[in-house]
Amino acid sequence: MKASAVRHRYRKGIYFLNLVLFIVPLTYFGYRPALRYCASLLIVDEPIKKSDAIVVLAGGEPGRPWGAADLYNRDLADYVIVTRDQVQPEEAELVQRGIDLVDGRGNYIRVLRGLGVPNEKIVSVEKAAGDTVSEMQQIRRLCLERNWHSLIIVTANYHTRRARMAARYVLGPEFKFAVSATPHGGLNSREWWTSRSDIRTFLIEFEKLVAYTLYIGPKILARDVWTSRSDTNPSSSLLGSPNSYSMWPFSSFSWLRVGASEYVVLLKCCRGRTG
Repeated sequence: MKASAVRHRYRKGIYFLNLVLFIVPLTYFGYRPALRYCASLLIVDEPIKKSDAIVVLAGGEPGRPWGAADLYNRDLADYVIVTRDQVQPEEAELVQRGIDLVDGRGNYIRVLRGLGVPNEKIVSVEKAAGDTVSEMQQIRRLCLERNWHSLIIVTANYHTRRARMAARYVLGPEFKFAVSATPHGGLNSREWWTSRSDIRTFLIEFEKLVAYTLYIGPKILARDVWTSRSDTNPSSSLLGSPNSYSMWPFSSFSWLRVGASEYVVLLKCCRGRTG
């Protein structure tokens, strides 16, 4: 074998060895920051200030009302709003059989009372909500009735970004709000991949966030665009309502609107509601 060929093979071997010595540590030590960044895609925690009311989004986790009680005890609002989950068929059947069940809202109220929130300061939304968007719609109606225009929205950390998107879509510019992640429970954002429960939560919530982005994102964009034109064309302000998007002109997004809507329904059926 010629000396030049030997040198060539030796150099290739050295290059391969260097590549391995670089890739292995990078893979071993670098996957953690990458996975932590993935968790950060779900989580927001905005600055909060004194508001008309604190909203606890449904989901069944006791950490949510616990976080709301902490904020109430810091005198950041005078009222706490609790919403109601949609009753499942098996729950309705058990109630018909005379079994006294405590739903998620009932547990929330118990936690709030136990942590120092007076009963008269707890405002309950009676109509059940099946998802975060419909939950925000119920909250919006209640706030308009009571003339409340500033809110602190408390939920689990993994649910915060999707909750903010739903709030921005439903509440719009009429309300000032901040989304706050409760420090109690939720996703372990630093090592979520080490827990089966956290992995499941992350995957389900990420799917829902993608569906909301496809379904709500274009609508928010359309509203922002047309609201910015309302000063010169008053009729365009009609497009600012979440119920008026059949009028918006970005027809190229219509397949996203329909497809994502079906995708949201499919997720509810297959996965159940986690937040």
